[in-house]
Amino acid sequence: MKEFDDDAREFEERADFIDNDDLMSWTVKNDFFLAIHKKILQTGAKLIVGPRGTGKTHQMKFAYNTCLKSKNKTKPLAIYVSFTKYYHLEPLLSKKSNAISIFHTWVLSKILLGCYDLLQDLDIPSTEIHEESNILSQNSLKEFCEEAEKGININDNVITKITINKVIDVIEKLTIFLGKKRAILLLDDAALRLTPEYLIEFFDIFGSLKTINIAPKASVYPGTTVYGPRFHVGHDAEKVSSWLEIHNDNYSQFMDDLIERRSLNIEAMDKDIVEIFKYAAFGIPRHFINLLRNYSQSQLKTYQQRFNKVIEQQAESIKTEYLSFAIKLPQYQNIIDTGWLLHEKMVEIITIDNKNIAVSDEKQLQFSILKEHDLTRDRMFQFLIEAGLLYELEEFKEGSNKVYKHYIPHLLFLVKSRAFSTGKGFKASEVIQFIKRREKKHSIRRDLSNVLNSDEIKLNLNLPPCQICGFERLTEQQKFCHNCGKELVRQSTFDLCMKIKINKLPLTNLQKQRIEEQTGLRTIGDFLSSPHIGTELRKTTQIGPKRAKQIHNKVMKKMAEEFLS
Repeated sequence: MKEFDDDAREFEERADFIDNDDLMSWTVKNDFFLAIHKKILQTGAKLIVGPRGTGKTHQMKFAYNTCLKSKNKTKPLAIYVSFTKYYHLEPLLSKKSNAISIFHTWVLSKILLGCYDLLQDLDIPSTEIHEESNILSQNSLKEFCEEAEKGININDNVITKITINKVIDVIEKLTIFLGKKRAILLLDDAALRLTPEYLIEFFDIFGSLKTINIAPKASVYPGTTVYGPRFHVGHDAEKVSSWLEIHNDNYSQFMDDLIERRSLNIEAMDKDIVEIFKYAAFGIPRHFINLLRNYSQSQLKTYQQRFNKVIEQQAESIKTEYLSFAIKLPQYQNIIDTGWLLHEKMVEIITIDNKNIAVSDEKQLQFSILKEHDLTRDRMFQFLIEAGLLYELEEFKEGSNKVYKHYIPHLLFLVKSRAFSTGKGFKASEVIQFIKRREKKHSIRRDLSNVLNSDEIKLNLNLPPCQICGFERLTEQQKFCHNCGKELVRQSTFDLCMKIKINKLPLTNLQKQRIEEQTGLRTIGDFLSSPHIGTELRKTTQIGPKRAKQIHNKVMKKMAEEFLS
């Protein structure tokens, strides 16, 4: 098997790191993609919804570049803004009494910086917007954002100078100046999972920015996004799914087009293996690219060994990402752990059902759980959906009083459990033939208590005790201890992340050992704060410039950005 460069640009998974020209030429413009694109360019507020890796950022950047390069006056003015660094402001919630005001101004400042970026991309002097609209200069806005993200020396005077009305005025003047009739605001990475307080504030801003001539669009996750009491999904904004369902008629063709557009060199790969990977990606392009890359780079001898190893690695990666929710949101540890057990059990039950199917042209993919009015139970399913482990279908009724929530568990785990294998050996052609069978008319239907036993169902919150007297908290929202009356201290998730040790990072055991023994790097915070991370890593035996760059990219992309996004 040909060895591929680990940094090969065509295998880059994240749209954040893809050159604009590549992004435009690599885009698969099928009906599903174009339907989302049309919604983004339309009037009205939209929420682009999907798990990580489904292409939300790709969609927004494609829309931005399309509008940027279009000479058509009917195309809207597009302003792109990413809020991926929101988590840097999370510690302010426990340190600054005006944290919400700082965040509010930070969001508006980022949007104004997006206006400056647009002018720069159009080669128009930024003085046009600065002088015309009488707003802070680009450098002043950047300085405020950097101060807010570092949590130090924050200029409170800026907070009084930037308002929603001022931002609306700037966007409307910019729209007229550039000869456009309306504008769209592309607000990427808006699923501020770690900070529900900020998320509620964000959607208040989102709603206020919607005018006759300005249509905000935000990318969010499907499970745990909290919109707040004043924002109503469906009324204030339309949901648009970016997650390609495996039942889509053009599903396989979309993945083929993705290979062709990116010119992925997979000629040496068995076609049936590629076909299995399409479905194992579960509608998430990033996972598909990752499966292809890892298989192409494998040095194992047989195609079965390579296939098994790649599936195992991807399954472990997805599991790790899901379980990391408990590090980000420790109060949900029990709920998240129970969710993982449930997903494993659903996969196991479907696998057994497929083994027992008497009709040779049928398969089982769907699992239905009896619906109950239980908020913690609902949250468990929301986490699974957000991680891309469950695809939610429309709920249905059975009889007069039973309602079932309807799901498909992640197909990669069904492949791993041999749910589509008919014998003891492995034949890729037989697996893909099984996957392409028609589905059984009825899904598997269970009550939760019939899937997990009572000892496994743990849906209580894990709330930290009072730091003074040690009594347990009663609710997430509790601000004062019910026993001693002292104020309860909020624990910063960002600070917890910064303390994650080297041995938890996505590196080889040998790399971890050498870095710990031969450098001053001990935690993820050290990676983020070191001014010369490349120099520090190269102190380690057998780590040169290229390997140092790869290690740094792995830590920053897989842990810092993805862990906290």
